[in-house]
Amino acid sequence: MASELILYRDLYENSPCGYLILDLDGAITSANRTFLDIIKLPKAEGLRFRSLLTVAGALYFDTQVLPALLLGGNRGEVALDLRAGKERLPVLANFSVVRDENGNSGIRAALFSAKERRLFEKDLVRSRREAEQLSEVILHSSDAIITVLVDGTVRNWNTGACEMFGYSSAEAAGKQLSDLIPLGGPHLTFVDAIAALGRGKESSWETVSRDKNGSPLEISIKLTPHMEAPGTLVAYSAIVRDISKLKVAERALLQSEKLATVGRLASSISHEINNPLAAVTNLLYLIHAQAETLEMKELAQTAQDELSRVSQITSHTLRFHRQTSNPTQVDLHSLLESVAILFRARLRNSQIETAIEHCDLSLFCHEGEIRQVLLNIVGNSIDAMKFGGQLRFRCRAIRDWRINSIGIRITIADTGTGMHRETLARMCEPFFTTKGIGGTGLGLWVTQDLVIKNGGSMRVRSSTSDSHRGTVSVLFFGQVDQALVEP
Repeated sequence: MASELILYRDLYENSPCGYLILDLDGAITSANRTFLDIIKLPKAEGLRFRSLLTVAGALYFDTQVLPALLLGGNRGEVALDLRAGKERLPVLANFSVVRDENGNSGIRAALFSAKERRLFEKDLVRSRREAEQLSEVILHSSDAIITVLVDGTVRNWNTGACEMFGYSSAEAAGKQLSDLIPLGGPHLTFVDAIAALGRGKESSWETVSRDKNGSPLEISIKLTPHMEAPGTLVAYSAIVRDISKLKVAERALLQSEKLATVGRLASSISHEINNPLAAVTNLLYLIHAQAETLEMKELAQTAQDELSRVSQITSHTLRFHRQTSNPTQVDLHSLLESVAILFRARLRNSQIETAIEHCDLSLFCHEGEIRQVLLNIVGNSIDAMKFGGQLRFRCRAIRDWRINSIGIRITIADTGTGMHRETLARMCEPFFTTKGIGGTGLGLWVTQDLVIKNGGSMRVRSSTSDSHRGTVSVLFFGQVDQALVEP
């Protein structure tokens, strides 16, 4: 029995928690060594427990702890602040009412230092706040950030994924990622990517996917594995970014570089061409002066006019330089007739019938540029009628109700092979051509640029149907006298 008492006494003194006995008034009757080390005092007997607490702690002990303890017999874990010398030490205390062998009642208290626990709780709160902030960033990111289980089913689907692909979070949850986002690439398939994830390797590539409505999306995708010991894949995340605008910018930059190269090449060519053009101009002047018939003089004059236009085109290097001449009033009927005369031989050889409706209108424009526009359009029409057809020209003063503007409409219609919808959509794209090695892909791009420069617009309709095959090009130039507009 004596040995047991010694053992219990040793446990009491060397317990890892502070242990003390109070009377019912709160005075300390016994305290172990750990408690004395906590409060940094040599002895505690006779001291009132509340005197060792901070002011707030003492008030809380008197009003909340002691009354409940005396009524209920025990008081569970309570957070209090002890005064340990000049420091404040947070503790967690448990109280219970006990009776000795003589039947006298007292209060038993066990106290644990809560300093490390408080630090842990602060770290836990900070970590939780940081996790919540990170979750908000992921949830509202413009990129699609998706968490996927090993079997390929979607677990989390953020707002960016909803906006990018059109599926709500509820629709996406539990579905196969490969069903929601068709994935793949020329060198890396979705199956290959999953196999790489199983080895703990990331995979990324660019591809064309589709949204809920079937519209194409150019995307970049990166798959990152989530591994647990010992190297087991438990899930993976997919970060998807819409790069459609980036790809458009890249293509535009590439086109700009191509056009800049063409501009430099055109400038060097025009410099070399201008010297022989000057000699040909002088020879035509002599031919015109010595021509014996009126027809020969007209032909020589036409040749001089066209040579002058060629010289102007070379000087402006395919419109890569600013026009220097001023616009003038141009008789449209004469302009259309001169275009037809220039193609007279090709029209006759291809058995193409030409009709120009009479027009008394004039257009305030750069004559050489509008002539170039008509020549490009008519040249394409002739190329589309290799085995004969009809070519029609018409001018009208009209009101364009689409833009509520008064102006002149020039229509060029042919009965050629026509253009498919895909070709029609790309016809004004630089370097796009259907003529193979014989085409530059710059004709209609230059044409559209010249039309816009002269304050106009261009619309093209085309059909490949056997019943009404052909192409109609409509040029509209605004702002003429309203009195000329037909009712």
